[in-house]
Amino acid sequence: MLKNQRTIGKEVTIEGTGLHTGVKTRMTFKPSPAGSGYWFERTDIDGNPRIKADIDHVTDISRGTTITQGEVKVHTVEHVLSALAGLEIDNCVVELDGIEPPVVDGSSRPFVDALLEAGIVEQDAPKEYLEINKTLIFHDEEKGVDLVIVPSDEFRITYMVDYRNPALGTQYTSMYSLQEEYKDEFSEARTFAFLSEIEELKRVGLIKGASLETGLVIEDRDLDEEELDRLKEVFDMKGALKPSENGLLDNRPLRFYNEPVRHKVVDLIGDFALLGISIRGHVMAARAGHESHVEMVRKMRKIYQARKLTKKYQRTQSTSYVFDIEAIKRILPHRYPFLLVDRILELVPGEMVSGIKNVTANEPFFQGHFPDRPIMPGVLIIEAMGQVGGVLMLNETENPEDSLVYFTKLDNVKFRRMVVPGDTLYMRVELIYFRRGICKMQASAYVDDELAAQAEMQAVIRERE
Repeated sequence: MLKNQRTIGKEVTIEGTGLHTGVKTRMTFKPSPAGSGYWFERTDIDGNPRIKADIDHVTDISRGTTITQGEVKVHTVEHVLSALAGLEIDNCVVELDGIEPPVVDGSSRPFVDALLEAGIVEQDAPKEYLEINKTLIFHDEEKGVDLVIVPSDEFRITYMVDYRNPALGTQYTSMYSLQEEYKDEFSEARTFAFLSEIEELKRVGLIKGASLETGLVIEDRDLDEEELDRLKEVFDMKGALKPSENGLLDNRPLRFYNEPVRHKVVDLIGDFALLGISIRGHVMAARAGHESHVEMVRKMRKIYQARKLTKKYQRTQSTSYVFDIEAIKRILPHRYPFLLVDRILELVPGEMVSGIKNVTANEPFFQGHFPDRPIMPGVLIIEAMGQVGGVLMLNETENPEDSLVYFTKLDNVKFRRMVVPGDTLYMRVELIYFRRGICKMQASAYVDDELAAQAEMQAVIRERE
């Protein structure tokens, strides 16, 4: 069923203290136009600068998710974004008079309640989705992390954590419906940390806003009365700390029997909101966290960017290639007899592109090179690789149709075999770097899996005059 985008009906404010910075913050959710996405606005800085909450602005995931633009930062955005995405709100401005949203009780529920108080309004624009049509995998052998997304008609999550601690052990949860389950079954789950971690962070001056009211503290060692008295001062408690019967400091009760893993789902939804659109796929996570969540979003972002380009230039969709010759002609300025790419097979924006050139006996250059033994000139193989590389630059400039890519330097050029009529030249170009309109690419050309030519190419992008 098609859905429209949504925002909130009015402004709503919530106040509190930031978990890591300890800064008192006033935060206001504000309606935003369709297609605008999520923005954080710092009203405590001259000019009220805004940061778009997307994967391109993530700069730190060590103890939460931090976004940065220039000198402006916002720490620990994941719970706020989780509340917005969990309620399927697509567009919102989050106004802050400090560097970090309030932690409140360590869950996303206070933000959910505030947003529901503001009301949710449907907008006159269709909601956009990234359909996961093939399995995506993130694996970290050293940390034992696995994060997989498989095709599904709906957004679903299966999450497992495995801690060597009696209070946690192995925990598992599943969410099959964001609309039906997020608010009451997940948003109330609080953040958690081990006691030894918190003590060390407090010792070095971090998590200044943390208390036993802002999350769960898991005991990872036996505590006697003397140490309980010491911890009372660490957490600035007026009353005595209760001995634990459930493995949680002060014997705090759980809201769910598997509250920690449910909070992992809250974090994942918040981190996945950095994609900028909703997904349709089944996420399966084991021992994951902010780092793996963000890396998976980066993978999805590249797929989304490639599909946007395909949708823009390719009239007939195909599962076997990205751009046909008609689409290539809409992208590149070259024409007969100098258009040397017939099809783009694969495109990962910002990383690599591959394409083919079918070499036939009718190529005009064979008339002179050489009439009795036709061989494709090496300079034209380089040109063909360069044209494939030009497609890779599509996502690196705002107006690709108004730009031209000029070679400025070639290094390590080598020719390994002759290319003759009947050959299919397969070309792969990988981006080494792109800065200030200058790019460097590594290009290779093959015939039947045999290397025909290779080169390092440097080019500059300029507007057409």
